[in-house]
Amino acid sequence: MLGEAVDKMIEDLRKKAAAEKRAASAQKALPATALRVTTAAKATTAAKATTTSLPKRKPENKPDGWDQLNPARKWDVMPNLRARELLAEHPTSSEGIIKAEISEPEYALRDVEIRDALWQIMDEMSGFTKKFFAFECHHKDNVIPEDWFTRLTSQTAKIIGCVASGGPSGVDGWHDLFIDPEKRRALICAIIGNVLIEQVFQHAFFGANDPFTASGSPSISKLEEKHRNDEGFDRKKNFAAAIKISLQDKETQAIHLPPNFKNHVNRIVAAIWKHIKPFEYLQTPSPKSPTLPITSPVFNALHSIVTQAGILSLHMHMDAHTQYRFEPVLAEDRYSGKTMQLFNERTLHERDPYLTPEEESLLSQPEQARRAGLSAAEKKRAGTDDIFVNITILPKLTTYRRGGWEVARSTPSKPVYAGIGFARRGFRTCVLAQAWVQGRWGQERELKGEEVDEEAGRKVHGEAWRGGGFVEFKDVEGVIDWFALEQTRERRAAGVRGRMFDGGWML
Repeated sequence: MLGEAVDKMIEDLRKKAAAEKRAASAQKALPATALRVTTAAKATTAAKATTTSLPKRKPENKPDGWDQLNPARKWDVMPNLRARELLAEHPTSSEGIIKAEISEPEYALRDVEIRDALWQIMDEMSGFTKKFFAFECHHKDNVIPEDWFTRLTSQTAKIIGCVASGGPSGVDGWHDLFIDPEKRRALICAIIGNVLIEQVFQHAFFGANDPFTASGSPSISKLEEKHRNDEGFDRKKNFAAAIKISLQDKETQAIHLPPNFKNHVNRIVAAIWKHIKPFEYLQTPSPKSPTLPITSPVFNALHSIVTQAGILSLHMHMDAHTQYRFEPVLAEDRYSGKTMQLFNERTLHERDPYLTPEEESLLSQPEQARRAGLSAAEKKRAGTDDIFVNITILPKLTTYRRGGWEVARSTPSKPVYAGIGFARRGFRTCVLAQAWVQGRWGQERELKGEEVDEEAGRKVHGEAWRGGGFVEFKDVEGVIDWFALEQTRERRAAGVRGRMFDGGWML
């Protein structure tokens, strides 16, 4: 049923988004060099729906004395401005000039491009939710009707339950995630991020037919079987080579999009819309309003996000030199400025309990009024508060490379190491992008299953403690119990397997 619904949705989207134009432009070639990921994303804009385009980059103003700085200092002060400066001066040879000026291994440049491409996707995700889902939501007593939660599929409920926490406010805390515009935006970003991680970035070969047939390359499953006992870096090298062979033109050496890229993007867009469509009903008078079709602006914005993510995924999977890992951050983890960046940094600054009186005087009038209404006991209790993850939007992106340090002339295809024996000396890691999270001020959650009475809860969590404290999303009235459904399916599957081993197929 889900497959049929997605297929129908895709068909509707095609009618809306001028499929003929996308089909004619879907095979636009990626640049032969895999270095400029962001440039590649811009070059393939024609593969997107209708007239959607990437946001134009705002020109950067040169700081005072810029022209008097030497190249090395320019790279320290404003590296992106220096890179664009060289690109404008040397449009056909800027890559070599940039490498010579920086004097770093090529992977260092790739790291910057991969990071910036991910940041651009994050920026578009934030802009998308701000444009379409930042509306005010007025419900009696700030409670979402139970009927609204029934619109969420089991998979959507599962994602929300995994990426978010209602905090110590019981069921009210979960309702607040949908009522508060900023929290709602972060939650929708987290849903989109979850789909991108699981279905785009972690896809072995996004947009390809399975098995690979473009140029006779073996399927991923065959490669996995053949190299199942190999070391991880060796497996990545073989997979990357297979993908590159499949996509690279033998005559021009240009790398083209996979044959099924356009359809794959459309399916991911349809999947995301299926998850976030219920949020549209939060601003309608009745939760039983008729089905809302996806509008062209929403489709185009999602198509842009998924297209860029798909191209970035291909670049990462074609890199034989590097293992890319999205390392998860969990809801209710303690916030770390070294490994996380905040979606709601301004809001958390407003609620910071450690501000001086002078700093408090600069806060907004509503926040000053809130603080003035706090009891002395609550102010004292908040003196030990910390920031905890309320919603995990995107995990941390880390690279892993085999061997010791590499010299400036090193390339991904021909790595050159700084010393004898460095090629097999352990591995190196680098955090390219911090985890993207929504935070809350408060106290740490007690262990799951640990009973906390109301008095103890209020003593630890203060005025934020309501309704028995921390509860799971599946405990909210109207939310489908996805966990129970999965357990039932697993038991049924186990029963089928058992009967199969007994020589029967009957249920």
